[in-house]
Formats: sequence, structure tokens, C-alpha cells
Amino acid sequence: MGLARARDAVVVGAGHNGLVCAASLARRGLDVLVLERRTVPGGAAATEEPWPGYRVSTASYVVSLMPPGLVSALGLRRFGYRVTVLEPDYYVPYPDGSALTLWGDPARTAQEIARFSRADADAYPRFDAYLSRLAHLVRELLFVIPPGFRLADLPRWAGVARRLSHWSRADLVAVARLLTASAADFLDEWFQDPRVKGALATQGIIGAWAGPMTPGTAYVLLHHWMGEVEGHEGAWGWVHGGMGALGWALAEAARASGAEVRTGAGVGRITVRHGRATGVELEDGTRVRARAVISNAHPVTTLLHLVGQEHLPPETVRDLRRFRSRSGSVKVNLALAELPRFRSWSGPAPGAPHTGILAISPSVEYLERAWDDAKHGRMSERPYIEAVFPTVFEPELAPSGRHIALLFTQFGPYRLAEGSWDTARETYLERVLSTLEEYAPDVAGAVLHAEVLAPPDLERRFGLVGGNIFHGEMTLDQLFVFRPVPGWGSYRTPVRGLYLCGAGTHPGGGVMGVPGWNCARVVWRDVGRGRLLGIRSRWPIVRPPGTRLA
Repeated sequence: MGLARARDAVVVGAGHNGLVCAASLARRGLDVLVLERRTVPGGAAATEEPWPGYRVSTASYVVSLMPPGLVSALGLRRFGYRVTVLEPDYYVPYPDGSALTLWGDPARTAQEIARFSRADADAYPRFDAYLSRLAHLVRELLFVIPPGFRLADLPRWAGVARRLSHWSRADLVAVARLLTASAADFLDEWFQDPRVKGALATQGIIGAWAGPMTPGTAYVLLHHWMGEVEGHEGAWGWVHGGMGALGWALAEAARASGAEVRTGAGVGRITVRHGRATGVELEDGTRVRARAVISNAHPVTTLLHLVGQEHLPPETVRDLRRFRSRSGSVKVNLALAELPRFRSWSGPAPGAPHTGILAISPSVEYLERAWDDAKHGRMSERPYIEAVFPTVFEPELAPSGRHIALLFTQFGPYRLAEGSWDTARETYLERVLSTLEEYAPDVAGAVLHAEVLAPPDLERRFGLVGGNIFHGEMTLDQLFVFRPVPGWGSYRTPVRGLYLCGAGTHPGGGVMGVPGWNCARVVWRDVGRGRLLGIRSRWPIVRPPGTRLA
């Protein structure tokens, strides 16, 4: 126990947003310390070795949403960050032995869809163009600092209005509809064939505590449509070395900028005096004073546990207790003796089922039935499954001749109506494998090792409250100025000198980095105006190319 030297800023948690924030502030000349409870940086972007010789992306497993300008601004490629685009975007097999392949090229996808429905094939290019336009519009809001609800915030609201001035009435209506419509209703407006709609509905439920017929899931679909990898819009990518390589690259970028990143250093509490954050106290009793404390942790963890409700206004405590962070996401990691052979695929292995994202989503109704089980506290009898096989790109991630399958599945409720996850993991694994065997009969026999991470496991290991991969549900009342709670969407908190930089802030979840970047801009503004340090740094503001400061 002791008192460490004072810092300009302390970042609680070395998740990807915390590291982005630290790197951005350090390159502006601030003295920044990052403290991480785990022994490796990156948070849920981690590569671990659950079995000897297998390097597994334990939680997050693909990238798409991190803006290329941010990657460039942080110089991540200098620190080994390398991504391969997953092609096809999705490979969706069906019980009758057929399959639908979705490609990044709309014309090629339309040709695939034509095997199922000529009308749907004709509609797909228009659908893709429609969503792409909306994704471009919403992308313009990513780097906007959400205003508050005080009179002093009116100029900032005017700035948002100017940002939206080129939006047409049709644009505004379209975005509003996506925020309130279900993925199922939205897809019904465009397509007829249930197999086509099932394939496209997957992105409407990823990470959501909702089924495709739940209002608001159309926006979740759009949120995932906003991504870009290596110049390919809407694509998903595999990070070489696993997702931990991204965490490592971000940590090295922060260190190269002058920040200190310390792992194995859990924060026990954020110290507050007279309504201002004064620093942190580590779990070992060490105290670090700081002029700014920035938390990458979940908003509820930060404010109700690390700070304490005694330091917060009653209405903020009330709103935080209302903040929904539920989840039905279960990560299943497999070590395989061989790649699965799908009945729908007669080509070589590895082929399209292995080089892109495989999705078991034969219809919207299939996904809704999986959700029906979860909302009543049951594990899905037949879960939604999407799979990536990283050893296709990097054989060295596993022993010679062996393979890894990373399965993101839904739904498994945080709290089960009967029993607990301590005894239910094996049952859930059996359901996942039996579902896969309907499409790849040999898969269960190829499993050498398995790891099942249910929502309580994701919470315990990575701090994902409720197991929610977005640090909170992505619904209309928990987005933009309402994220995490109304009035505090600007990355500041009711505690002066305390900021939030994680996915529980605008623009939300996914391996994006934008919340961390935006938070750094807010902290810097406060620093530059003397509200924290009383000095002006000679360092310029560095921003991703092609973005404007709001």
C-alpha cells in the first residue's frame, strides 16, 4: 500500500476503447496511466490458450466497425495489426442441403439469391444501396459528442442540426423507422423467400436481448452494416494473431505515444472528494492521484460500484438502475481434429463455409423460436450459431493438422429459470453440436476440446455486465444522448473529473474504438480550457482523416 506519483489522467481498464483514449491523450502530451485487472491488455479482444497449443480468440472474434481513419491515426499497422477480409460475408446452409452465399459484391449476391427467388434477387441491389446510404448517414454521427439537456447545450444541438442539414425528409424518416422497427418487418418490406430473410436477419440479433420480431432490431442490423475492412464496406475481418493482437497493437500504440499500460493492476475504487474524482485506489491498496479519471468499465460498474451511489444525484442512480444490460450471447470455442464437412458444400475444404462466416439461420421464424426459449429463461433448443474457422488463415494457431472453430451463439439467458450455468454448460454444448450436425454430420466427432462461455462467464472474466457484449442494450432509449443515461451522453459524469470511454457510451458496442476516441476529445477540451489542469498543451488535436470535430 502506498501513494504513487500523480498523473494527468488515469484510465481504468485496458479494453480497446480505454487504450484508444489513452493513446489519443498521450500523444497530446498528457501523462497517462492505464490500469488493467487482467494480465493482458485488450479486454474482450483477447487471444488466450485454453488448451496447449491452441491460441483462441476467447470472446470477440472478428472486426468490422473500427473506422479505417482511426486505425491510420493510431498507426496500428506499425505495431503488427493485420486483417484479412472474410469472404464470403455469410454462408448460410439449409436443412434440405442447399445454401445461400452472401458476398460483399451486391451483384454477385443477387445472382446467388436468384436460385431461390427472382423477385428477391431483383430487390437485393436496391436493399443494399438503401442500407448503405443509411449507414453512411449514421456514420456521420459517430464522432459527434452528444449534447446535454441544459440551456448551455443549445449551441451544441445547433451543431448537430447543421450536421443533419443535408439529410432529406426521407432520410430522417428512414432512420427513425429503423430505430423503432423490427428486423423481421423491415425485411418483409423487401423480400419474399423465408430463406433469404433468415440469412439477412442474423445481423439484427447479434448481441441483442431480442428476437428478429422485436421492435428496434432493425437498427441493430444497420449498426452492423456500418463496418468497413480494408476498403470493403460492410465486410468482416480476421485479425492475424487473434483478437489479442489488436489489444497488443493498441497497447503498443499507447506506449509509443507516452502512456504507461500496467496489467495485473485491478482498480478497487475511484476516489472522490467534494464531488470531484481525485484518483483511484488499486485492489492492493496503492493510491494514484489524477486530475482526470477515465473509465473503460461498464457504466454501472464505474458509477455504482467503483464510485458509489453516495456520490451521485438520486436521479442518476435511478437511471443507472434502469440501464438494461441483458444478454443471451454464449461463446463456444472448439478445438477440432478436422474442418467440418457440410452437406451443402461439394467443393474443396477449406471452401466458402470455412473462409467466411458460417451462419445457422434458416428463417426468421427459426431465430424467433430460439428467442422464445430465452425470454422464458430457457436455453434455446436450437440456437442461432455463427462460426469462424481462424486456422484456415493461420494454421499456426493450432497444433499441426488441427483446427479452431469460434462459435458465437444465441440464446442462453444470464439467469436460467431452472438450474444454473454451473451444470447447464454441457447441455448447451450438446444443443449447439446437435444443431450443427444437421448440416455437418461429422462435426461432433471431430471435437477435441470445448469451452462454453455463458453470460455469467463473460461478466466475470471480461466485466461485461449481464454478459452484454455492447455494455448495454442498443435500443432507442439507450442510444446517443440517452447513452448511458439521459443528460450524461457527453462522456462526462455527475462526478467532476470522471469520464466514461467504454461501449456503454455513444456510439455503442462492437470493436469500434470510437467511444474512446470521442472521450479523449472531451477530456482534452476540458484540459485545454483549464477546467482540469489549468494549462494549454502545445500538442495539436489529432483526428481520423475524413472526420470533423463536433
